[in-house]
Amino acid sequence: MRFPSLLVLTALLCALPTIVSAQTTTDSLTAVKSRYSLFRPVPRELMRPLSADRPGVTESPFTVDAGHFQFETDLARHISSKPSAAPRQRTIRANAFVLKMGLSNRTDVQLFVDAYEWDRTFATADQPATRSQGFGDVTLRVKHNLLGNDSTEGPLAVGLIGFVRLPTGGQQGAGGTEYGLLLPATYALNDSWNLSAQLPVLLNFDRDESQHYLQTAPSVNLDHSFAPWLTGFVEAVAQHDFRTRRWEEAVNVGPIFFVGKNIQLDFGRHFALTRNADREYFVGLVIRR
Repeated sequence: MRFPSLLVLTALLCALPTIVSAQTTTDSLTAVKSRYSLFRPVPRELMRPLSADRPGVTESPFTVDAGHFQFETDLARHISSKPSAAPRQRTIRANAFVLKMGLSNRTDVQLFVDAYEWDRTFATADQPATRSQGFGDVTLRVKHNLLGNDSTEGPLAVGLIGFVRLPTGGQQGAGGTEYGLLLPATYALNDSWNLSAQLPVLLNFDRDESQHYLQTAPSVNLDHSFAPWLTGFVEAVAQHDFRTRRWEEAVNVGPIFFVGKNIQLDFGRHFALTRNADREYFVGLVIRR
């Protein structure tokens, strides 16, 4: 899928809540769950199905139920890249994780800790090989569901995520404070098919240039439930750096395994569609309490 089609589909999906929100009323389940908070947890029988912000780039519009916690980790990730006019690079990342805490029926807070990384840049004719390792940065995030947090509200769910990434990672980190705003949306096509999209606006930091720059990375995800314990997904991702006006595109695919109602295992492959996009393998785990 080329980027114009991806952007149009993302924009349409993310615009849907403005059309329907005026007609949406609070249903009885949402009203009941709104009585609970961090210190008065939602009863387990009222909790919504497990929904994680992984394994793909497209994040979930659903929040963690009030008073409950969710742990999500990228157990291991292998990244290979070959930027234009630059040496080939390889990165191995271990245990990048996020800890989420439900504050209310529509809001949770999240602490994201970047993985421990082993980075290697391969030698070229005029440049020696380099190696580095260490922890990455820490990110603070807030997610708020705007629509459809509980299934009785309808097939469309929309969320809003804001974050700030703190430069705690030294050489392995971004080198400066970064900010972002994400708009994820999911539409339940039927009981087994879901179409999701995400439109982010990111203010990243370039360590070499010592300056911030604007980036976006819209994505579209389609997942299908083959059984209560097995879901498969395919995701198209495009990344745009406004400095270079260049698009990088890739596809993520993989299975998701559910072990009961509160544990998820997943793994997958990130296929590069353009030369500068990374090639990745990943495996992850989600646990909810």
